Amino acid sequence: MQNVAIKVLKQFSGRRFFLLLTFSFCSFILFAQNTLDSYLQTAIKNSPVFIENKNQVNSLALDSMLLRASRKGQVNLTSNDVYAPVINGYGYDEIITNGGNYNALLGVNYTILGKNNLNNQYALLNIKKQIFALNAKLGERDLRQAVTAQYITVYGEQQLLSNAEKVLDVLKNEDVILKDIAQQGLYRQTDYLAFLIGYKQQHLAFERQKLQMQNDLYALNYLCGIVDTATVSLSDPALSVAPGISISQTYSFRQFFLDSLQLQNSLEQLKFHYKPKLNIFGDAGYNTTFLYHAEKNFGASVGLNLSVPIYDGNQRKLQIEKTKLLENTRQSKADFSRKQFSLKQIQLKQQITETEKLVAEAQEQLKISETLLKANNQLLESGDIKISDYILSLTNYISSQVTAQQLINARMLLTNEFNYLNY
Repeated sequence: MQNVAIKVLKQFSGRRFFLLLTFSFCSFILFAQNTLDSYLQTAIKNSPVFIENKNQVNSLALDSMLLRASRKGQVNLTSNDVYAPVINGYGYDEIITNGGNYNALLGVNYTILGKNNLNNQYALLNIKKQIFALNAKLGERDLRQAVTAQYITVYGEQQLLSNAEKVLDVLKNEDVILKDIAQQGLYRQTDYLAFLIGYKQQHLAFERQKLQMQNDLYALNYLCGIVDTATVSLSDPALSVAPGISISQTYSFRQFFLDSLQLQNSLEQLKFHYKPKLNIFGDAGYNTTFLYHAEKNFGASVGLNLSVPIYDGNQRKLQIEKTKLLENTRQSKADFSRKQFSLKQIQLKQQITETEKLVAEAQEQLKISETLLKANNQLLESGDIKISDYILSLTNYISSQVTAQQLINARMLLTNEFNYLNY
C-alpha cells in the first residue's frame, strides 16, 4: 500500500497535489452553504412590515364587527337630579324649576341605514383589505429583490475569492520552486524578486477582497435580520428568467385598479351623505319634580328625527369635481406605467441576451488564459520563460476571471430586475 501511495504522489507535482487538497477542502465546506431561498424566507419571517400588515388586516376585521355592532342601536342609562331651593323667598322661580327635577331614564337611539349604504361601507372595508394584501405582496417583492441583489453580490465576491485563493496556492508552490531555481542560477535574484512582488500583491488584493466580501455578507445578514458574524459559503442562486407577463397581471398595476375602486366607493358614499336620514329614539324610566304625585311619574317616550339635506353651499358638486381630478390623475399614471413597463421589459430581455453572449465570450477567453498559464507554469519551472512574461500571463488570467465573474453577476442582476418587473 505504501508503494502505491508513493507512485500516486510522484504522478503529481507539488502544485497539483496542493490544488487537489484545496478542492477536497472546498468540497467539505459545501455542507455549510446557505441558499438564496433560505435567506429570502428568513428575511420575510423577520421583517416587521409583514407583522404590521397582519395586524392591519386583523384591525379591519374588528372594523367590520364595529360596523355590525353600530346597526344594533345604542342603549344608555342617564340620571339627572337637580334641586333648586327657595330660602326666605330667595331662589329660582319655582314655575321654571318646579323646585327640582329628578330622573333616571333608559334611552334607546337607532339610526336607520339603507341596505345600499351598508353594502357601500362593507365594500370599503373589503377594498382596504385588498390594499393591505397588495401592500404585503409589494413589500415582499421589494424585499426579495433587495436580498437577491445583495446575495448575488456576495456570491460573486466569494467566487472571485475562491479563484484568487487557487491562484495564490499556485504562486505559493511556485515561490518554493523558483527560490530553489534562483539559487541554482537558472534565474537571477532580481527576476525572483519581481515574481515575489507579484505574489505579495496578489495576496494583498486577496485580503482586501476578503474584507469587502465579509462586509457585504454582514449587510446581507442585516437585511435579513440575521444576528450572525460567521462567514458562510453561499450556493449558486440558480436564478432563471421568469415568463414575461402583461402589466395588468402584475401586483404593481393592481394598485391602480384598487385606487379606482376606492374612488368609486367614495362617490357612492357621497351620494348616501346627501340622502334623507331617519333616526329613532326613545326612553323609559322615572322623571319627576316630587311636587305632585311623584309615585305616578314612571313613563316612556318615543320619537323620530328626520334630516333632509337641502342646500350645502355647492359642496357636493365640488367634492365630485375633486374626485374626478383624482381619477384623471390615476388614469394618466396607469397609461404612463403601461408604456414604461413595455419598454423596460424589452430592454431587460435584450440586455440579458447580450450579456449571455458576453459571458460565453469571457469564459472562452478564460479557458485560453488558463491554458496559457498552465503552459507557462511548466516553462517557469524549467527556466524557459521570462518572469515578466509569466507575470503578464498570470495578470491576464486573473483579469479574465474577474471579467467573466462580473458578467455572470451582471446577468444574474438583470435576471433579478426582470423578475422584479414581472412580479
